[in-house]
Amino acid sequence: MKKFEMKKRANGKGSIIFLGKNRYKAWAARIVIGKDEFGRPIYHDIEKFENEVDALVFLENYYKNPTPIYIKKEKFNKIVTFPQNPYPLVAVDNPHDKVVAKIKKDNYTFKQLFEEFRLMKIPTEEEFKLEKDFHQKVQGKFHRHFARGLITAYHNSEPLYDRIYKELRTSDFQQFLNNCGKNPATLRQMANLYKNMDKYAIQEDIIEKSYSKDIIISDATQNTINKRKKTVFTYEQITYLWNIKTENLKEDFVRDFLLIALYTGARADELLSIYTKNIFLDKNFFVGGLKTKAGINREIPIHPDIKPIIEKYYNPEHEFLFHMPDSKIAKGRKANYDYYLYHYKFNFIEKHPFLAHHTAHECRHTLRTELEKKNIKQVIINSIIGHSNENVGQDFYTHISIEEKLEAIKQIDYKENKKLYIFVSNQ
Repeated sequence: MKKFEMKKRANGKGSIIFLGKNRYKAWAARIVIGKDEFGRPIYHDIEKFENEVDALVFLENYYKNPTPIYIKKEKFNKIVTFPQNPYPLVAVDNPHDKVVAKIKKDNYTFKQLFEEFRLMKIPTEEEFKLEKDFHQKVQGKFHRHFARGLITAYHNSEPLYDRIYKELRTSDFQQFLNNCGKNPATLRQMANLYKNMDKYAIQEDIIEKSYSKDIIISDATQNTINKRKKTVFTYEQITYLWNIKTENLKEDFVRDFLLIALYTGARADELLSIYTKNIFLDKNFFVGGLKTKAGINREIPIHPDIKPIIEKYYNPEHEFLFHMPDSKIAKGRKANYDYYLYHYKFNFIEKHPFLAHHTAHECRHTLRTELEKKNIKQVIINSIIGHSNENVGQDFYTHISIEEKLEAIKQIDYKENKKLYIFVSNQ
């Protein structure tokens, strides 16, 4: 009889281990939960079985629908690097404690649900760092800025911690938000958390209906939220930006960053994620873009005015265009949005209040407005900015060449158009 041979499993999907003879359950479903400081793998046996096939079936099902794994704190603390798709780990004093390991989800409190939700949807500190430094987002988890907002919203929801989650209704959420005294932006952030927790709770059969989706923000609150609208940079502000005589690398970085954003329309994260290999100075464009299908990997023209700035930062030895310039540890590493925002808020704007109350995203809005003033075709504007066209056919059947984009971007000078008057002599 032909011996049954088990296929080798793909990397990251665990393995089946034979633990030795004379064991009732000799086969273990084993996974790598991380690596220690020396780069050695740290293993964990999720479950043990009498035969190899049962272990394989279990491991395959677990990979498709992972549940929290309870491990000793000492073991958890040895993990320095988590796998690309980390498993949901819970560090406890005694993983064999049935009270800890088998909490009934029906009785989950708000706090207990969030802790499980956090394991599944919010990046770990190590994952935050990977995304911050190398723009490597963990699949299935939220973007770090969005995730940070959810964590803040959770800290602002302390009065709800001990409430049984399935007993919370729209009126409970609404009353709490109405009386917590938080500002409109924070209220919106908190409501966002409750909606995402509801979504997760429905997926886990903890609740049958989402009550947070019916939360209402009053007209007064909504008006306050909408009060902060995007405003374009004025021509005077852009001229001022060009004329700044910088005194240090941080001031230089913020000024140059804003100028590049004003002439490319790229988002802040898009600029910070430009790979050096994707910059083609000889052809006056670079490939970049994130977030939307229309924006990813688009050809962005380089305006002649900002080409010297890009050349200043261009270094083939660096992976990204922008890197950390002032830290021995981080030198050469990708600059992140927190680095830009910190120096923008606490150094640049304090010194240049004339540019206050603007965000990097408003550079994008400013360029769009200016291109529209120049009567550039909407499909060309969208191809530069990275927005989807309203006419879906245009996205599929209209390809805008880099030459067309360059011709359009060269028309941008951020100067008031002055009429030319010709005086004719009567003589």
